[in-house]
Amino acid sequence: MTNSDNNIIERIRGGETSEFSQLVKRYGPQLMVFVGRIVGVQEDTEDVVQNTFVAAYQHLKDFDPQRASLPTWLQRIAYHEALYHLRKHRRQVVLPLNISEDIPDDLPENTSAQQLDEAIQQLSTEDRTLLQLFYFDGRSLKEIAYITDKAGQATAREVSRLSSQLHRIRQRLRIILTHALNHE
Repeated sequence: MTNSDNNIIERIRGGETSEFSQLVKRYGPQLMVFVGRIVGVQEDTEDVVQNTFVAAYQHLKDFDPQRASLPTWLQRIAYHEALYHLRKHRRQVVLPLNISEDIPDDLPENTSAQQLDEAIQQLSTEDRTLLQLFYFDGRSLKEIAYITDKAGQATAREVSRLSSQLHRIRQRLRIILTHALNHE
């Protein structure tokens, strides 16, 4: 956490609640992108991000910079708010990921970014989000464990589970892509 974030949080905890708007301005755009990739609909994204900041404000006393950085803590809240929103509305969405030519090693060599994007769309919301966090946002497995675990535990067991899950996701992508390439 930056000193600036730390100072703002201490002022908010001290009663200067109007300081929270600085955190909204600083981290709102990042959360809009993150949540937008999960829920897919602009209006829903705005609602989820707003709910995220309301929850963050209500639980600011629980924020511990020793466990996670402020952006990671906010992303954790946003992740769970987005999943709650999707469950509440029973909506399965297609995530429009902005992917580069950075394709995991074990996929077919002749896979284009567009083909990879189409294959990713066939995965579950959770799997797409894990890929987004690891490959495209550059989050560590420990950060992802903290963001996605309901209890906020980034234990060695949870990190190992995520590593295995990412491996299985890559296997599914390879199967989807191989099947698609063989039927072109």
